[in-house]
Amino acid sequence: MMTITLPILFNNRHILPSGRLPLRVTPGEQLNTVKYAMRNGMDIGVCMDETSPIGAGIGTRVTIEDFSVAADSGALTITVCGHESFVIDSIKENEAGVVEAVCQTLPAWPERAVSNDAQPLAERLLIMFERYPELSSLHKKPNFDDLSWLCQRWLELLPIPASEKQVLMAAHTCSDTAEYLLSLMKDPH
Repeated sequence: MMTITLPILFNNRHILPSGRLPLRVTPGEQLNTVKYAMRNGMDIGVCMDETSPIGAGIGTRVTIEDFSVAADSGALTITVCGHESFVIDSIKENEAGVVEAVCQTLPAWPERAVSNDAQPLAERLLIMFERYPELSSLHKKPNFDDLSWLCQRWLELLPIPASEKQVLMAAHTCSDTAEYLLSLMKDPH
């Protein structure tokens, strides 16, 4: 565990370690946070915004890899790359009016081979990548043989309640997440 201080971007999408996602940045607080981080050469902590700032206690440190501005609306989209997850210890607004958090990093999930039982996680994600080229283009080096990588991509994609994602992200391995995801896939709903 390491202590880091990050400007925090509250967003309605989760990104996890080794993930890449485009995030839409709204004018106001979000845009100010991105500008502040870029001006100061800082990474950003991305947290879910469904709950109060302290309630969204787990997030991921990201670097901004790219950005684009929509010609019609002027909306900013940043493409971020996830590094390690963290738990927020404390949160405050800094002198620039940006929300910053003191965070403890969480250990990375160890790589794990995909067992026969977990094969559907790889097969179905491959189908998603084939069906949605914009998803596959985000991941230059997909790792379909690593169960941790697969579980993290599924957590980014599936509309699982933030509170459940937070519990799964806080675990030290991908075991609980794999069981959870496989049970969802077996469920006939």
